Amino acid sequence: MGKIKKTKIGIKFFFAVFLFAGIFAALSGCGLSQVQKKDKLKSNLYYRLGAGFYQNGNYIKAMQEFIKAKALNPYSAKNYNAIGAVYMKTGRANKALKNFGRALRLDPEFSDAYYNAAVIYIRRKDYNTAEAYLKKALKNRLYASPFKSYARLAQIYLAENKSAKAKKILTVSKLLNKTYFLTYYELGEYFLAEGKLDESLYYYKKTLRLNSFFIPAKYKEGVIFFMQKKYGKAKKIFITVYNQNKRGEYGIKSFKYLKRILLMRSGI
Repeated sequence: MGKIKKTKIGIKFFFAVFLFAGIFAALSGCGLSQVQKKDKLKSNLYYRLGAGFYQNGNYIKAMQEFIKAKALNPYSAKNYNAIGAVYMKTGRANKALKNFGRALRLDPEFSDAYYNAAVIYIRRKDYNTAEAYLKKALKNRLYASPFKSYARLAQIYLAENKSAKAKKILTVSKLLNKTYFLTYYELGEYFLAEGKLDESLYYYKKTLRLNSFFIPAKYKEGVIFFMQKKYGKAKKIFITVYNQNKRGEYGIKSFKYLKRILLMRSGI
């Protein structure tokens, strides 16, 4: 009888362990919760559709497709990252961070989610957190876009007046990708901080050749011309920036410069 009791207890224990393992698997996105192949394929299709809308600036349609992708495969980190990216583009930073966090819980090596979260922390001037996230992104040897994180690290170092460190990082970024516009913009920022206006202007122009829609570089061109007392050129650029970004940061700043130029020319 003792042996039979022990056997029954052993069976119950084994069953309990098996049941717990099944529940854990379901919660962690593996085992019993495996997404069916057809749903994964559909999810990827919706994701690609969303990515197309996102690239074209149609964030409403992009979000709709990304939500469909997530519904079919809630264990895919890229779906949460994509949703977070739309929230970030549309000014909903807290919701963006929440989705980047979900992506990273599913895939702790997902460099793009670390990068995206870092961009938000840079905007908030929380440079310590941003730097930590960018360094985590760079730890992944399979990271496809390390030059982006190096350019953002340089942005942080320039904000912290660590110019030499920023220059070194930008050299690495440039070696990794010679056509990434933000690297050249940050080089422009570096030379502007050093007071080397011609070099700075060269890199802002290089930025705009690679990305003609990058308003900060266009605005900085106007600032350089103003500092060089080339007010006619500065005025043309500030008018362009103001017309493109009337309610934005650079439109408002450009309008202030235009008023200064007008006052100077009127002799007031």
